[in-house]
Amino acid sequence: MPGGSSPRSSERTAAGGLPHAPGRRPETYLVLLRHGRTDLNRQGLLQGASDLPLDDLGRRQAVEAGDYLRRHWRIDKVVASPRLRARQTVALAGFGEELATEDRLAEMDYGDLEGTPVPVASGELFEAWSADTRYAPAGGESLAAVYERSVAAAAEILAASADQTVLVCSHANPIKAIVSWALGGGAVGMLRMYLRQASVSVVAQLPPALVLLGFNERTEAS
Repeated sequence: MPGGSSPRSSERTAAGGLPHAPGRRPETYLVLLRHGRTDLNRQGLLQGASDLPLDDLGRRQAVEAGDYLRRHWRIDKVVASPRLRARQTVALAGFGEELATEDRLAEMDYGDLEGTPVPVASGELFEAWSADTRYAPAGGESLAAVYERSVAAAAEILAASADQTVLVCSHANPIKAIVSWALGGGAVGMLRMYLRQASVSVVAQLPPALVLLGFNERTEAS
């Protein structure tokens, strides 16, 4: 969207942001949007590298997320995972015209666990990653690897976007990694978070600190 680079003035004040003034240090916001639902999500199956489109509910979620974002934020730029479900979410939300993709924001590759029931896979992975975040399922990625690439991407976006608000559309694990980083945690912190589909979380560089302003916010119209 054209215009300023910050949330509404009332929300800026509530969040503790500094007023515009000569010599102030720039504030930068990452508005982290998880994609809408896909058929694998609907079935409760683990989805990482699979490149599926949104289902009917997922498309509605994306539209409603766009309405939510326009009520609360003025977006300067948009960056998304290259996965189809993320790009469709951005397009249906109404922010697709200036979309840039970032490979490091793609969802974790679960390897041989792709498409398995989430409760079964999550239990196995939780135990393995609690013991060692460098563990990787056969053919897949480790929690630590996803954390490192996601955080590196977020840090570069922040550095290149001073005084702007960036919509970042990604997936559960990259978003959890960025949130854990903002809180001063590491990869293991990702295991203690849950993200709804089409939810919004917000990380901001408010000098001198990187802070978490919002987490797992609902964007549904009702």
